[in-house]
Amino acid sequence: MELLLLTPEKTLFDGEVESVTIPGTKGQFTVWKKHASLITTLAKGEVYFKSVQGENHKFHIEGGFAEIKDNIISICVEKIYHPEIQ
Repeated sequence: MELLLLTPEKTLFDGEVESVTIPGTKGQFTVWKKHASLITTLAKGEVYFKSVQGENHKFHIEGGFAEIKDNIISICVEKIYHPEIQ
């Protein structure tokens, strides 16, 4: 599965992941391979993902939206807080 983490200015992350947990406005949910297609708004909260190398990552967002389609997860945010991603 591919994760694209985007802001209006740039791509912050583009890589292969095993799973992604997202703070949807209707509740937190986890995306796995072959997830149903979905477009959702995001709430303020934490996004977690596990890389295919087994590394766990976490960052805080202030909201945005996500699209899940054909094993590609695109997360678009205006503000993100993470020491490694700025």
